[in-house]
Amino acid sequence: VPGAMVVIRSPQGTIDAAVGTTDLAARTPPDATTHFRIASNTKTMTAALIVLLAQDGKLAFSDPISAFVPGVPNGEKITIAELLTMRSGLYSYTADPGLSTIMDADPGKAWTPQEVLDIAFRHPPQVAPDESYEYSNTNYALLGLVAEKAGGRPLSELLDDRLFAPVGLSQTSLPAADVTAIPAPYSHGYMYGGSYYALADDPYPADMQAAARAGRLLPIDYTNQNPSYASAAGG
Repeated sequence: VPGAMVVIRSPQGTIDAAVGTTDLAARTPPDATTHFRIASNTKTMTAALIVLLAQDGKLAFSDPISAFVPGVPNGEKITIAELLTMRSGLYSYTADPGLSTIMDADPGKAWTPQEVLDIAFRHPPQVAPDESYEYSNTNYALLGLVAEKAGGRPLSELLDDRLFAPVGLSQTSLPAADVTAIPAPYSHGYMYGGSYYALADDPYPADMQAAARAGRLLPIDYTNQNPSYASAAGG
């Protein structure tokens, strides 16, 4: 994103500050009404929902993922706690180059959690459960399914009712899989090159960095790329 908005609330009052722009063409600065995609910040909200469901007695952190989702490699051994703390050892589906190829060819494609899990499960686990920390979006795609199974409702409804509404986040939502638009006003999102560089941990190659700095490589507006590929990991 080419701009950001910061709001600080304290007993002494509220301070808000903006920097940059919401759109490289219009140069409109963001403000408190601007909608943003929050990407992996969604993981924090998914985790909070899992904690609430545990407090409700709907699940336990020691439960194996196999109790909620069948067909997970090492599913009898991987616990909810290990998914939450990125210690499942499962391959992250966003590291598969085939995902970004499909996303670039069909930016509006609506993804289901099972589709991205199928990509992940084509790869062997990176390490054994609880052996080490390995950041993986697969963990939170699974936790979204856990929340739906334990909570008995779609993830978007659970997030609305258990998290967003109680704290007054009336302009925050998890979009439906077939929705690519963002409510106006909104900030645009840009990438250099294809989706692979946004999804993988690899840095931009030196020649791409040089071309971007020189103005030969221009950023591409990916604002309306369907975020459903990220599901509960970053929708």
